[in-house]
Amino acid sequence: MARPYQKANIPGPEMGTTVSKPEVMANIISAPKKKIMVIGAEALEWELDGKKVIDYFIEIAKKLDCPVVATGHTYKYLKEHMDEGKLIDQTLINVTDRLSDKDWGGFDGEGQYEMAIFGGHLVYYSSQTLSRLKNFTNWVRTVELDKYAHPNARFSLPNLPDGEWKEFLETVIENL
Repeated sequence: MARPYQKANIPGPEMGTTVSKPEVMANIISAPKKKIMVIGAEALEWELDGKKVIDYFIEIAKKLDCPVVATGHTYKYLKEHMDEGKLIDQTLINVTDRLSDKDWGGFDGEGQYEMAIFGGHLVYYSSQTLSRLKNFTNWVRTVELDKYAHPNARFSLPNLPDGEWKEFLETVIENL
């Protein structure tokens, strides 16, 4: 078990699992569940060997064929690189509120999501989102694809240096 990236992040008695094998992560996120991907603005800022992290997340979302919530200022970039029919512009707080509402019908009106995949958010911001979903829902399984261990996500990556994170994301994409 990797240590939380934030030392003060004490999640309570239930801690998420870090997944160190990208093939396992690919199996987890490709599970036959109704899923949504939530991409934050940090994914526009982070680069791995000259490629924006958001481009890795776009490839994952396309392979999963799931809707994508663009948070922060990612909407314009995602609109240029994705099918607009799968793209939703919403703040992280608003999508967290909706995912926390058991009676919400989803963006498609066909029911609540069973899996929410996150990436590209500031560590402390996503930690609070994941904490709310972990502690106040029992229907949404959370996955965090950033390079930090998040004990509030059901599944997250261990703390990885950039080179290993790049290899991890590339292997996940290959295995989807």
